[in-house]
Amino acid sequence: MDFSSKELIYLKRAFLDTERYVRRQQYKGYDPYDVLLSRFPFRKLGKWPPILAIQLFKRNPVNLRPLFRVPKQWNPKALGLFLHGYSLLPKSDENRERCEWLFKKLMELKTPDVTGLAWGYPFPWASPEKYLPAWSPTSVVSGFIAQGLDAYYRTYGDKRALRAMEDICGFLSEALFHTELKDGGYAISYSTVQPDFCYNASLLAAETYARTYAHTSQEAYRSIAIKALDTVLTRQKSDGSWNYSENLETGKQRVQIDFHQGFMLDSILCIADCCDCHTDAVESAISEGFEFYRVKQFTQNGRALWRLPGNYPVDVHQQAQGIISAVREYRYNANRRAAVMAKAATLYALENLYSGRGFWYYRKHKYFTDHTSYMRWGNAWMFLAMAEVIKKHKTTVHP
Repeated sequence: MDFSSKELIYLKRAFLDTERYVRRQQYKGYDPYDVLLSRFPFRKLGKWPPILAIQLFKRNPVNLRPLFRVPKQWNPKALGLFLHGYSLLPKSDENRERCEWLFKKLMELKTPDVTGLAWGYPFPWASPEKYLPAWSPTSVVSGFIAQGLDAYYRTYGDKRALRAMEDICGFLSEALFHTELKDGGYAISYSTVQPDFCYNASLLAAETYARTYAHTSQEAYRSIAIKALDTVLTRQKSDGSWNYSENLETGKQRVQIDFHQGFMLDSILCIADCCDCHTDAVESAISEGFEFYRVKQFTQNGRALWRLPGNYPVDVHQQAQGIISAVREYRYNANRRAAVMAKAATLYALENLYSGRGFWYYRKHKYFTDHTSYMRWGNAWMFLAMAEVIKKHKTTVHP
């Protein structure tokens, strides 16, 4: 990633401004899906009003949350992303202090009354398929927090982080559904509500097992991780992409291609590395999957395309995930095309999605930009993306 000195200065300044902004906010903020925290009783109106309210507030470029008294909150997933980002930076007393604060806050925000250790979103969430109450624990939220805990442990050696990872594995094993599929495959559920097979959620759980195995050598963790990995590899399409999920009864797949492609690639890379299973099938899946992501989901100037076949909006989460996945692909496989993508996606984000005031815009549409600042969806993901670039570029910053 051959950034010019001018580009590096701008990148570092934006990163430091973002760090100051989120710290001033005490890492609290709004989320695209938090509207059901409003005092307005959407759920009492039936199944569909909560679903429609979420979509309305998420898509409306005018932030109505203050009007509807939606409070800013700590989102455990955002805190996990910040912990991960700080842990990638050069060691310092200040960075360690912030990591310790985030670790302690995460322990305060854990979901109560569950086996092991787990987290959920701090707001109720509704979709046509299910309704999840606030703090309902999931493999996705817990999985991204496990990534942050792993990075924190590797950098600062805090054994509490490793014990927390082991406790998350306890949650994954005891509280989630593990399903033996009809074709011999293996799936780990998204939540404790019902068995399901969401590809990236199952892989995130597998990744958590793999990360913990790398430190503890618990063979049971490795076995589960590889079974779940092999199952998802068989679901990759001939063009290199994956759909989003699969109905356990019918086998019908939900077509949704977006930033989850990046999630899948990151998890596969991590599992292969932690479990030392760089088979031909794994390497082929990574190569073909990344090429699809790079060519089909990003333009040459680094602009992320929204959910295919959509062209707009440019979503800050998809933009950040592209940077993260490209940096990791370059780190593991020295793929020069990944380095070019990472640089282009970073510069596009700085030029089009950065406010210049420490926070990141939500979406850039074809004719207008949604300037809403979301703590998890935008600021936390871009914080981690820039930390990945800074680490790979071997440049220093001092928050």
